[in-house]
Amino acid sequence: MLERIKFMKVNKTKQFDYTPRYYDARKERIRNMQKAYDKDSESTPTEQQARLREKMQSAWNIESTYTKQSRSANIRLIIILAALLLATYFILGYVDIFAAEVIDIENP
Repeated sequence: MLERIKFMKVNKTKQFDYTPRYYDARKERIRNMQKAYDKDSESTPTEQQARLREKMQSAWNIESTYTKQSRSANIRLIIILAALLLATYFILGYVDIFAAEVIDIENP
């Protein structure tokens, strides 16, 4: 009867079967480059030229998208600065008008 009561029983620790793996990103990059160069050595010169042309076009497209993005960011910055300057001008102009009215009220 007493063996059925388990509130005094201490549980055993659970054991996990985990074996860590080592990942080397540099080795992975080198392996991928070797595979790419092995494919190049097996292909014909026309295929190599086509692959080189594709790489050059993708690099050119990346550069052109970067210039477009930077140009649009610059335009956006100029618009924001112009809006802030106009808002500051109107706010300070309103404060100046308000201050002039207050001065006129104090001196009858």
